[in-house]
Amino acid sequence: MPTTRTATPADANAIARLHMETLPGDVSDFTPLGAGIVRRFYAQAIARGAATVCVAEENGQVLGFVMITPDIAELFPRALLSGMGDIVAFVFGANPMGLAKAVINKFTSGTATVSRVPELVYLGVSAAARGKGVGALLMRAAHDAFKAQGIATYELNEHADNPHAVKLYLSHGLTIQRRYEKAGHGLYNMRCDLNAPPAEAPPKG
Repeated sequence: MPTTRTATPADANAIARLHMETLPGDVSDFTPLGAGIVRRFYAQAIARGAATVCVAEENGQVLGFVMITPDIAELFPRALLSGMGDIVAFVFGANPMGLAKAVINKFTSGTATVSRVPELVYLGVSAAARGKGVGALLMRAAHDAFKAQGIATYELNEHADNPHAVKLYLSHGLTIQRRYEKAGHGLYNMRCDLNAPPAEAPPKG
């Protein structure tokens, strides 16, 4: 049975590999920046306390991960742009075409300004582990981590054409707040209130 634990910076390589596998460039603006930037992002976000990452593993193999942050507006600056050394490493380490694409997508989608809210940032499950309940296990770990930090509500953003992910989130108490367009894709902004009572199941028959 897979189990979950809180990740450390030493897990950054495995998490980055899963990020690149499960969140390709047509889904994430971040992936086209390159594997080196993605790996540095996870290592430094964890080490600097900008985010909490939980991994699901079985027999020592990482099957999936989930990243949460108490403030999405501060996550990327704290993880990648905290000081001149970070900025130089980011500019010269990022794939130039991926960086240009990310900047264009940000400013043309109206998401250049980020609200200061807790967010479930990324969740990814290896293709080999899908259908085994790993996503649900990671959602429970994320909710436990939010509660441990005293956070009762959070948001996430998911592609509208990813029905499996949307179904997972809806089944764990999230509700769709709005739909918006980014880089030609429809996305849902979703919200969860961890103090809300569970929704009643519809009557049968």
